[in-house]
Amino acid sequence: MGTKKKDAGYRVAVTGARGILKILIYVCLFLLLIFAGKTAYDFGYDIFDQQPVASARDGTEITVEVTEGMDEGEIGEMLIENGLIDEDLYVFRAQVIFSGYHGKLLPGTYILNTSQTVDEMLEILSQKDTEGQPQAEDTGGQE
Repeated sequence: MGTKKKDAGYRVAVTGARGILKILIYVCLFLLLIFAGKTAYDFGYDIFDQQPVASARDGTEITVEVTEGMDEGEIGEMLIENGLIDEDLYVFRAQVIFSGYHGKLLPGTYILNTSQTVDEMLEILSQKDTEGQPQAEDTGGQE
């Protein structure tokens, strides 16, 4: 009879431990889901809510040169190093893809401003907007 009571107590303890373990797993999964959702939201916010580094009043013009063979990652690194954008390189690459300029960035010398958004810079780097750019002045605006 003494062993039955010990077995019953052991089973109750194991069942209680399993219940607590399940609750802890659910809590961890819930926290992981919240973290993943917040990370995804922040990434999307960075991509679609483009803010310039400086205000229009405080903008600084910076001349950059895109050489033949530079990929979008190298262009992004150059823009970050020159203080034109403050996004993460992954965010910049996603912005290029979602903006429709993927594969359309052309080599050349460009004048960019810290008060421009990434989309405005991409328009210039793809030579869609050539107003005030050195190449436009050299060719008289003709391509």
